Amino acid sequence: MESSGTEQIDTNLYSRQIGTFGLETMGKLIKMEVAIIGLRGLGVECAKNLILAGPKSVSLYDPEIVKINDLGANFYTELGHVGKVSRAEACVEKLKELNPYVKVEVIPDEASLLGLITSKQLHVVCQTEMIINGKVLNQEMVDSTCRENKCGYISS
Repeated sequence: MESSGTEQIDTNLYSRQIGTFGLETMGKLIKMEVAIIGLRGLGVECAKNLILAGPKSVSLYDPEIVKINDLGANFYTELGHVGKVSRAEACVEKLKELNPYVKVEVIPDEASLLGLITSKQLHVVCQTEMIINGKVLNQEMVDSTCRENKCGYISS
């Protein structure tokens, strides 16, 4: 284990990343807190890859209830989830299993998401869905809120 400030880097787990990014960049990555908006195919793939990379935390926001067509796009949703739980709730346990060093949690509602941004707890927000539960989650509003609070914003 290498020390990076107060954080510890598991050099065995992250050896390839350290070789690619360098120890300094890896030290910054393990302190990063990220939110992902939308967990269809692209969102869940981003969450998976990000969690494997090893940031401090990944918060998931997608209150849309799992539908049958989600089973074809989100590899963590199951038939038992359809009509019962949100996409974020359906994915969270499997995503937590990917990396024990990363805190993975569900953001329950839009107010909590905006609260995380305005409290400057997040470093990056990645938005992969524009319509959640039939309501448009305005990209420009999320982007401007992020910019006002020195948080990076990625829309895809």
